[in-house]
Amino acid sequence: MTAAPKLSVVAATRNDEHGGNQMARTQLFINGLAEQALRFKLPVELLLVEWNPPPDRPPLAEALSWPRSEWFAPRIVVVSPELHARFPHADGLPLFQMIAKNVGIRRSAAEFVLATNIDILLSDELFASFAHDLKPDALYRVDRLDIEADLTRNPLPSPAECRALPWLRAHRQDGTHYPDGRREPWYARARSRFNRAVWNATHGGALPDLFTWGCGDFTLTTNKVWEGMHGYPEWPMYSFHLDSLALVMAYAAGVEMVTLAPPQVVHHLEHGAGSGWTPEGARRLFGRLDAAGVPYLSGSGYDRVAREILRKGRGFHPLNESDEWGLGGEELTVVTP
Repeated sequence: MTAAPKLSVVAATRNDEHGGNQMARTQLFINGLAEQALRFKLPVELLLVEWNPPPDRPPLAEALSWPRSEWFAPRIVVVSPELHARFPHADGLPLFQMIAKNVGIRRSAAEFVLATNIDILLSDELFASFAHDLKPDALYRVDRLDIEADLTRNPLPSPAECRALPWLRAHRQDGTHYPDGRREPWYARARSRFNRAVWNATHGGALPDLFTWGCGDFTLTTNKVWEGMHGYPEWPMYSFHLDSLALVMAYAAGVEMVTLAPPQVVHHLEHGAGSGWTPEGARRLFGRLDAAGVPYLSGSGYDRVAREILRKGRGFHPLNESDEWGLGGEELTVVTP
């Protein structure tokens, strides 16, 4: 790529077949970005952080195909198993997702940086908006549509074919929706609202209504904002709720929260139950984490930390106090595949 990137896309993974058909999902993610960058003529760099690569599997540079053009430049930032082993709970959690994303964010070159995941496809309408419509002091969120693609097919379906699939769930600011219109029963929603009202009344009022559902799959803001926040919290635990705290930090700093309307959405390639959070697989996920002794932030824990941030008043209040967030003090291997 000859031009400076207008957008940096950051994701983290390792070749361990997490969630099933992981390399297929990652390949579709790469293909989708490369094809859209070329078609819309938007210079994009992809920083894929390869965290703790398994010694018995090929590295990502060899395991995947890497389309290149003057509009798309992929880089792989490698965090070694030895560095991973320094963190608490390294045996139970092979990938610290938010620390890994910080590694990529810190090393990004574009003004706007999208933190996302390797099972995400961007709608054409969303990608087209990146060229002209982004504001420098805003953080962008979108709805996420879960889809189920045939990832065992050879050749793989194209990103366009996947984006055209019917959605299984839509994750919106007000929660999860299904195509048949079903929601939780009215009495369950009423009980939830009552419990939240009681909690808020006894804990200092309601938190701001931020679009935290699925925010780890799409959080787009400027390099300057990411720098002000020192990225995501770098706590050695499962990533649940850590992505949401980035939104709280940005809100506290006065960053404008923008939710883009459909059809500006992301499409999420469904993975195995218990490998990540879904309404149906939540119990299995947390059972697996508990069995492995891996900590995670509870809903009440998120509430407590969010209130601590907001009580500090207007401004950036990084949860990572060190200026070396994102492994800034480490010389990491960068591979251009």
